[in-house]
Amino acid sequence: MLLSGGRSAGTPSASPTPSSTPVPSPTVTASPTPSPTPSPTSGPVACPLNGVPVPSLPPEGEPALIVQIENHPLARPTRNLTNADIVIEATVEGDVTRFSAVFYCQPTIGLSGPIRSARYYNIDLWQQIHALTVHFGASHEALLRFKAADLRTMNGSTGAWPYFRRYGTAPAPHNLWGDLQALRAATLANPAARSLAQAAGTLRPPFEVEADPQLPDGTPVNTVTMRTNSYWTFSWRWDADLEAWRRSDGGSPDTDAATGKPITATSVVVQRITESTVYTDPDPAGNPRRDLHLVGSGTGALYVNGSAIAVRWSRPSASALTTWTYADGSPMVLPPGPIWWELVPVTGAVTNS
Repeated sequence: MLLSGGRSAGTPSASPTPSSTPVPSPTVTASPTPSPTPSPTSGPVACPLNGVPVPSLPPEGEPALIVQIENHPLARPTRNLTNADIVIEATVEGDVTRFSAVFYCQPTIGLSGPIRSARYYNIDLWQQIHALTVHFGASHEALLRFKAADLRTMNGSTGAWPYFRRYGTAPAPHNLWGDLQALRAATLANPAARSLAQAAGTLRPPFEVEADPQLPDGTPVNTVTMRTNSYWTFSWRWDADLEAWRRSDGGSPDTDAATGKPITATSVVVQRITESTVYTDPDPAGNPRRDLHLVGSGTGALYVNGSAIAVRWSRPSASALTTWTYADGSPMVLPPGPIWWELVPVTGAVTNS
């Protein structure tokens, strides 16, 4: 297993142009009609997911996307994470981590990814956010669970969708990318993709955001470091000039290859969870899967404005959103800006410095 600080020399250019497109099934349009231009507004509107001002919101019928993006050292640098409204980071086999990036309010640049397979917890994310899950493959057990939960996804490994392609010099499976802009247009223009978008449901923002929230006093923090096992470490450092948290993996700063910008967050929400090991559903290398327990209650922390604030979370049922409160029981409210939602097992470590 490579340490989490490794890097690959071969990555896509800033806006790669596909040289070929996989042959779609008869029900899929390879070149979907561009999204309709939203009606003009009197000024910027707030993104419902993170409060960031944007010129306009997507046209009616276009869903938010939850895209499975890899965090293996050979997959870095990733593309378009800085254009996601929310990024959820969760553990997979061996307690290494993977991203579920929520795209709705911002356009993406060129190809996005690398895109990888879905996991059991994608059911929980869909049940809460009501966005279309986009991935490339999943285990047999995961697919059975998706069907039982009535989770319909856009699975690039089926060959039915022309929005996925291999690109660059990284070895497979770390070189699979997606054209999210074409995919978004397809959810309006293509009947099969539109059916999936409708099945995703009406968008439900998972956090409360206000323009100027009244935050409790927190503990000043320069860096928060998270460790999920003996070798997998990532951290966030407060950058007062940017007024944001800057991300590092294995001690190396993360940059978005699509935008050239450092990966930052205005708010980092840490949710401490329990997980169980599923030995009957190993990955191709024989590593057992992880089952994250996201129904229940527990503790966590909000990292914002260079401070750490203790929080609690509760989700009584699979159909419910997670409720977040401060220590005094008042609702947790975030300021506008990119949000990273960290699902950290209680067996892992979270340290402030």
